[in-house]
Amino acid sequence: MILRVAAINRAAFEWIQHEKVGREDGLNNAQLYIVRDEGTPLPPAPGILTQLQISALMFADASTRNVNVGDQIINALKKDLEVLARQQNAENIEERTEDLLAEAVLVVAAYNMVSRFLIAVDVAGLSDEPIPWPIERKEHLVSLPNSHTIHAITITASPDAPWIVLANSLLTNLHMWEFVIPHFISDSPDTITGKPRKPFNILIHSQRGHGKSTLPVPPADTTIPSLASDISHLLSILNIPTPVHGIVGVSQGGAASLAFARSYPELTRSVVACDTSPRTAPGNKEAWAGRIGVVYGGVSAEEILREGIQGGEVGKGADYALKVGMGKLADITVPRWFPKPSKCAEKESERGERHKWLAEMVENTPVHGFVAGAGALSDYDLYQSDEECRNLLTSPIERVLLLVGRLDGGGNIGQGLQHLRDEWNAVRCQNVNAKPVEYVEIPSAGHLPMIDEAEHFAEILRNFLDSFRL
Repeated sequence: MILRVAAINRAAFEWIQHEKVGREDGLNNAQLYIVRDEGTPLPPAPGILTQLQISALMFADASTRNVNVGDQIINALKKDLEVLARQQNAENIEERTEDLLAEAVLVVAAYNMVSRFLIAVDVAGLSDEPIPWPIERKEHLVSLPNSHTIHAITITASPDAPWIVLANSLLTNLHMWEFVIPHFISDSPDTITGKPRKPFNILIHSQRGHGKSTLPVPPADTTIPSLASDISHLLSILNIPTPVHGIVGVSQGGAASLAFARSYPELTRSVVACDTSPRTAPGNKEAWAGRIGVVYGGVSAEEILREGIQGGEVGKGADYALKVGMGKLADITVPRWFPKPSKCAEKESERGERHKWLAEMVENTPVHGFVAGAGALSDYDLYQSDEECRNLLTSPIERVLLLVGRLDGGGNIGQGLQHLRDEWNAVRCQNVNAKPVEYVEIPSAGHLPMIDEAEHFAEILRNFLDSFRL
């Protein structure tokens, strides 16, 4: 609770002094990462923190941000403290529970006061310093050969751990992976299954035109194969040992991972393509043009296809697209990504905070980044060989997993990936030593299963990655 207060209030001295106390009390890297990550909505995905730790974290967060904590959060904490009181064999369970609750409330209140004092008088000269992460996490702005810059973060859990690369979808950025990162840096047994874990090192990046990453000149040079090329350049420039253990992507990032399997199989042992397709589906070119038209104020798909965006002056113009249009696109897109019965289906649903968080991410996507990405998704076919005559279905890559949320596209996305699996295996399994392409569905997930069903996604992906770990 003290550490969450420090993270929210950006009290570096308070964090540094209490992180070591937390470790002495048994907190591990993954748990500390969740506590430190004050930008990702709560509650976190199950499997890293205990239920009491989750309740305590949510109370500390709400009390620090809002002061007035709702009954739901208080009652959840009280319920879990009652379990603790029973485990302590207290003589009077009700009285002990109330004492524990009062202590928790006072701790959060007191350390909010302490953090403000520490910052105000600049104790140890740390008031302007960022809160440390529990493991090495470095930000990079990497200049690539095509005149654009990619924002990347490397997360190093262990010098000897293998690397995985995570590629975001259209209309999101590298932060979309935050719910599952703790599951891959953990070196402790799962709190639910008891399974031992070994950590992975992680490279996350925002694809061209998304987040802090810029577009090449001209932006039309953004293609699905070029996104795979960006990953290969990142691995080289950041000196990440290859082959990496896996390239994992979703939607646009999933298409990029398939392109990587086709063109750079020597740089990775595996690819995981989520909620994507190996080529533009019939009618999707018009659909993407229609979405661009929404952003620019109701311009028809036909006009977008015929005239383009005319430097942003189509329809109601660039200012409208930035201030209004992207918000309208978010209102349309996020419910489509999380159809009922997804737990993120609505802002008031079980995981509604994730819905709101993702909608804000979509709305804040740079307009030209969206347009460039939509253009890339409107016209690609990875069944065709690349410039070096390399073919997807004959790729020598060691392992492939196709992963999908069953709710995505009413099941159509899953059907498409099953078809890809069958076609790929028809070629791949002619080699008796080749491992078949695997296909897995997450029943209650939509287009971004690493968000609405993060714990299930992480379990499936970890089982896959661990199955061929050296």
